[in-house]
Amino acid sequence: MQLKGIVRVAELVENPPDSGQIELQLRLQGVGPGQPRLIVVPYSLLIEEESLDPDQILGCGFQAEVEDEGGRWLVTSIQVAGRVLRPPE
Repeated sequence: MQLKGIVRVAELVENPPDSGQIELQLRLQGVGPGQPRLIVVPYSLLIEEESLDPDQILGCGFQAEVEDEGGRWLVTSIQVAGRVLRPPE
């Protein structure tokens, strides 16, 4: 599924807990009706692309290809644009 929108919340999470496996969870706004509001960037993509820093992509526009993996929407590719929201004060 192709998604476009804005990254509202970006946080690194250890999943499963105490596994040492890190993933980036992105909460979204501006996606279409019926589309997921939470997507997951797996560890394998995080180590390929160091620019996926949660602090840097917060409030940025994005375009992503995601797949439903048993109720979890996993990112297979993602492109992040410049900031589209005002920076935090």
